[in-house]
Amino acid sequence: MSTSVLFDHYGEPGTLYVKDEPVPRPGSGEVVVRYRAIGINPIDWKILRGDLRARVPMNLPGACLGVEAAGVVVAVGPGVRRFTVGDPVIRHGRPGTFRTHEAVPAAQEADQLTPQPGRFSAEQAAVLPVAAGTAYSALRQVGLRAGERLLVHGASGGTGLATVQLALLMGASEVVGTGSARHHALLRGLGATPVEYGEGLRDRLDRLGPFHASVDCAGGQQPTDMAVHAVKDPARRVTIADRRAHERGVPHLDHVPLELASTLDLIGHSPFALPVAARFPLSQAAAALALGLEGGVGGKIVLLPGE
Repeated sequence: MSTSVLFDHYGEPGTLYVKDEPVPRPGSGEVVVRYRAIGINPIDWKILRGDLRARVPMNLPGACLGVEAAGVVVAVGPGVRRFTVGDPVIRHGRPGTFRTHEAVPAAQEADQLTPQPGRFSAEQAAVLPVAAGTAYSALRQVGLRAGERLLVHGASGGTGLATVQLALLMGASEVVGTGSARHHALLRGLGATPVEYGEGLRDRLDRLGPFHASVDCAGGQQPTDMAVHAVKDPARRVTIADRRAHERGVPHLDHVPLELASTLDLIGHSPFALPVAARFPLSQAAAALALGLEGGVGGKIVLLPGE
């Protein structure tokens, strides 16, 4: 049997329920993946609450959250050439990973499955697509170059932590990241210069500047104002969190094609890891989402389907 975590109507994490279903069979051009780890992201609770129903419509009742996971191919449908049974893969893209098994299109054009590099554990592979992929696109959008100084707002969140590390891999001379004091040791350990957000942030940034580019992973009035203040060229600012910030001069993110594959190419064998702050069994997905909603976790949250 396959276990899924589903919801029948938009609402809070308590609306999720667990359902056992037959293991799916792959159709033409599909593979069935058995998930070993599943990443949780803010988009999950935004979808669940109905905040994104216009852009990410869900097939209710019986909809499934989850936009990233890592697992192993356990069955291959007719016409599949990219993968064979036993291949470790990373699944990313459309919602549907809050389950133990899933039938997934395997064509390159679908861009939903990427081979999992052997250097990553299932947990690390599962949390890469959203955080690291988004960070990669953001850094490409602002045109970060070697030797430049980058400002990252919300640096202690999943995407912020990825942005710090990828920027340094791209050759940034310094990455300054805003975050609460309790996360400063984590940011220093990754090579960033941490700075406390809140009152007086402008003065603190002025002492640390100048900056060539800015990536906002937090959203809100202060990150937007500070991005405009610290980086004069609008083309070198981006936000992943505030769709209204473009009205104030901070463009929203545009994802690049084959985002995850390009990110993995950049990482190669260089040191790179996203802290996992909490782990839950798949059956406790509601509790995992509730923790994420509280904020300030300081790393990724992972669901473990078990065997």
